[in-house]
Amino acid sequence: MADRASVFHRSRLSLTLALTLATALFVALAAQPFASLTVSPAGRQLFDIATGVTTMPDGGVITDQSTGVELSATHIEYLAGAFVEARGARVNGDFGVVTAQSLRLDLQSGVLNASGGLSLARGALTIGAGSLAYYANRQVAVFGGGVVATGPTFEADRLYLDAVTGDVLLVGNYSFSDSLFTMTSPEEGGRLELRMVLRDGEPSYDAATEVRPELLERFDGLL
Repeated sequence: MADRASVFHRSRLSLTLALTLATALFVALAAQPFASLTVSPAGRQLFDIATGVTTMPDGGVITDQSTGVELSATHIEYLAGAFVEARGARVNGDFGVVTAQSLRLDLQSGVLNASGGLSLARGALTIGAGSLAYYANRQVAVFGGGVVATGPTFEADRLYLDAVTGDVLLVGNYSFSDSLFTMTSPEEGGRLELRMVLRDGEPSYDAATEVRPELLERFDGLL
């Protein structure tokens, strides 16, 4: 067991790019979430006077002026101060590119939901999942529906991210592989904590199957 833990400890650096990238996305969205949006239609812009909803059937671009995060989509509906719904969505920022078939921003609760062809990509790294829910006011993200990453390679039923600390919780059936070994969950599933730490000024991760209570508290009501 000690040898296995030592090997896993040495391999933790291969997770740094994947999880730091995901953290960067949600930190970018966290400060005054969705508070300053600029809407640029690509074509038609239809306003429903009865509901107040504006539809952009030709798509367009929505930019968060406070973060520089840009959402482009093939079809957009929005109600000022209430919600933004998009199909064929693509979100660009310093973190890379997020794509999803459908995306909804609840501007009142500060919750972002995305699903369908969901991926987060930067260079050779990709993280795919069935769904994403980001709670901006709590600064917590939940990837569900099976999470798969390449460059490095790991997967889990669900992934919980604390965007404040960068700490991560893999839940259910999970595995992590590198050039040395593969670490997998028990047959009935389990939890693996990946705790962000700094070594020589660079982010790294320590893994533990014994999850700290304070991390579980961050995800209270979502697990």
